[in-house]
Amino acid sequence: MGRTSLSAKAPHEWHSRQVLLTTPRLRICLAPPPFDPSGFEWVVEAPGPGVWELAGITARAAEVGWYMPPWGLYVIVRSADDRAIGGIGFHGPPSATGEVELGYELAPVARGAGYATEAVRALAALGLTHSEVRAVTARTAPANTASQAVLLRAGFAQVPVPPADGMVHFRLS
Repeated sequence: MGRTSLSAKAPHEWHSRQVLLTTPRLRICLAPPPFDPSGFEWVVEAPGPGVWELAGITARAAEVGWYMPPWGLYVIVRSADDRAIGGIGFHGPPSATGEVELGYELAPVARGAGYATEAVRALAALGLTHSEVRAVTARTAPANTASQAVLLRAGFAQVPVPPADGMVHFRLS
């Protein structure tokens, strides 16, 4: 998997559609705030509510001066047809304990083809290249077994202790 240098650009130089990561079948493009989906050709039913939620997290981070790439939202673009199929991103910069939380969503028509696993692996690997990151985490609703399977295939381990928030937690170190 290839990626462009993150240290070569000042935060004000980041722009939409900048390909940050490539995988065999995907391009993962930075989507800085404010999120503008019009810069992409989307598949049906995309961007979905999960992408908008990640965009909101990134926008709130920017409002308080917390936003800095690579800790934000990305659009997942299928290389074969240049169509945006979903979003993925970090919920913020690394915590004091060195953890970053990852979230993602694919349009229903893009699910089941391994794209989510491919994107999660790429973004998690990017996070782990930063010295301040000790682990990438993710959470799913207990009934979301498809997303849990994605995280397991991407190398995450389920956190064995049930958390108080009722979600299923995963971690990759």
